[in-house]
Amino acid sequence: MEDVNVPAMPNPFITQFLVGPTCRALVFEVAELYQALYRGVVAKRTGELAKSARVSTGIEDGRWVGFMEIGSSTAYYAASHEFGVTGDRLSAPRRTADTARQVFNEVSKGAHDLNKILNLMGAL
Repeated sequence: MEDVNVPAMPNPFITQFLVGPTCRALVFEVAELYQALYRGVVAKRTGELAKSARVSTGIEDGRWVGFMEIGSSTAYYAASHEFGVTGDRLSAPRRTADTARQVFNEVSKGAHDLNKILNLMGAL
């Protein structure tokens, strides 16, 4: 067995790899997989929320990271879909005089699709 000389941290190879084009391509590929899974899981009443998912990459703390943005001018409800809203935030047309107090106290639970996708990705 040969002795291998591994430089102390920061290892120059790892440092260069983490900001190089190969790492960016790998990070972008994983982000696209995340986007595809999200589009498969998210509710599709109109399809706007699924279509609004966009991925990009950027460098943070000396390495490539992936970003996924949800929502657009046609899918403005992305945050309320994901995280939910309290009853006082539900739109007025849904309320009637009989249910105003009941709706005020109810909570619309979020779908938490992003966490579902993270769990799926962790299981791969």
